[in-house]
Amino acid sequence: MRKQRNPYQPEKASFHDYLWVLRGIRIPWLFIALIFVCVLVMTVASIGVSTFTGDMVDAQGNVPTAKLAVFALSYLAMALCVAGQTIFQEIAAQRINLGLRAKLWRKIIYTSQSSFDQDGGEALVSRVTADCDYASRLLTTLVGFASLAVSLAMVLVQMYRLSGTISNAMMVLIPLSALVGWVYAKLRFLFAQRSQTMLARATTYLVERTRNLYLIKTENAQQKEVREGRERFREQYVMQIKTGLMEAFYACLQTVYSILSVLIPFLLGAKLVKDGVMTTGNVVTFYAVAGSAGMYFANVINAVGTIREANGALSRVILTMKQPDEQAKEGQALDVPDQDVSFEEVCFSYGEGKSVLESISCRIPKNKVTAVIGTNGSGKSTLFKLLDRLYEPQSGTLRFGSENAADYDVHAWRKAFCLVAQGSPLMEGTVRENICYGCERRVTEEELVKVARQARVYDFVSKLPDGFDTRVAPGGSNFSGGQRQCIAIARAIMNNPDYLLLDEATSNLDAKSERIVMEALEELMRGRTTVVIAHSLATIRRADHVIVLRDGRVESSGDPKQILSTSGNYLGKVMGRRAVTI
Repeated sequence: MRKQRNPYQPEKASFHDYLWVLRGIRIPWLFIALIFVCVLVMTVASIGVSTFTGDMVDAQGNVPTAKLAVFALSYLAMALCVAGQTIFQEIAAQRINLGLRAKLWRKIIYTSQSSFDQDGGEALVSRVTADCDYASRLLTTLVGFASLAVSLAMVLVQMYRLSGTISNAMMVLIPLSALVGWVYAKLRFLFAQRSQTMLARATTYLVERTRNLYLIKTENAQQKEVREGRERFREQYVMQIKTGLMEAFYACLQTVYSILSVLIPFLLGAKLVKDGVMTTGNVVTFYAVAGSAGMYFANVINAVGTIREANGALSRVILTMKQPDEQAKEGQALDVPDQDVSFEEVCFSYGEGKSVLESISCRIPKNKVTAVIGTNGSGKSTLFKLLDRLYEPQSGTLRFGSENAADYDVHAWRKAFCLVAQGSPLMEGTVRENICYGCERRVTEEELVKVARQARVYDFVSKLPDGFDTRVAPGGSNFSGGQRQCIAIARAIMNNPDYLLLDEATSNLDAKSERIVMEALEELMRGRTTVVIAHSLATIRRADHVIVLRDGRVESSGDPKQILSTSGNYLGKVMGRRAVTI
């Protein structure tokens, strides 16, 4: 069996992949050019300041006013360029970030359901919120790296103009610094990779647990989750300590480099001054210029580290961007009369596991109510996912009349097929927005009220202070389970589907709520082809057609009376319940 991909574990991304992921994003080239200009101006000004310092030493206080003015202007230019570089870099990064987040969010919305299920919603959230921020800074860092390389070259030229002897001695530090920088960049990549992995896992854990806090409380699992949370936070703590130690070690090595960069120029410079080769001012100038070279070299190393650090985050973004779209608006329009829907030798499995549906063949007659029954794990919900084309059959054919369903536009298909499931979700917003969600036409107040009455929503919404403009809390927590189901049914009525899929739509409701929801469902089912997962004999008896699933296969199908007559205790036999009198 093939090992399943870990959605949290990033891989390395190539520069070609990076260019590919930026395609279609407006790159702020003006700000990027300004970053480059700021660094070069700072370099020229820094060399000018260093030269002035040496000249001032040799002049023994007799410094021309013009040179003082140039010195002051150079410092002012450096200050302005530092501020400008910071501002331009932030603007450029955030503009790229904006485009990348929008592009990634579109990809997540249009990605296939199988890809979404593989990664998980929480992991994808961290792609948009955290990983994009790292990846968007990569381009500005690369520009900074290029400008720093040019600046370093300019400073090295100036060093050799002042003294080839001292410059050659200073070059001894470059291999050592390069080795340290390579190790530092490698460690930053590895540590950032692990930190981002832990962050994604922690985000998934926290979102899932806070979403299901009621389960933690009802199962008295608070202590277990406190321990689990502490362990996950400890993993992050240990990684952050390691990162801090790495930074401290690198800072120590930078200090050693700084000490050597002081000793070498002054020790050799003292000898060259004694020999009459250099003046004291030249030595001071060389020291200042060499200090700038050291700073630029350190910044180059930091830039390499940042690039490596961003690579892990970028690889996760690219991995998501490469997931296939479900091609929602490709195919034939579904502007044809209602047809029977049928499965022909359809097989389906999630990932590399056992098949959930094995060569099933059955028919759902148009304008009828079809009940699907079977024990847990028999494939009922998977059958519904295939009907709503959240997934496509891995073999066999789903047919609309005599045509292959895969030939039809997915967007149009889902407008015709509406799924109302147990605990149908509500979106944060208003009741009005939830009822009209997905509706592509303008809804009048009269139509809204009519639909609300049909779905048994009007009675409880009209008593709220803000009526249809009442805010819906996350997950619809400010409404009861029955009220949430009625709002979901109102949404289905508003979208006016031709085919209705009811997946445990009345499960886990009290008797009063179930009665109200069933009244709303009867309004919704009127005149529509309906497929319902049945949990009671009453539902089976009201159906026109019954499909029986067992272990991913169709055991039988046909008229309800014929199906029920096969066993005096059919509900107990097929649905795994106690004996029921028919």
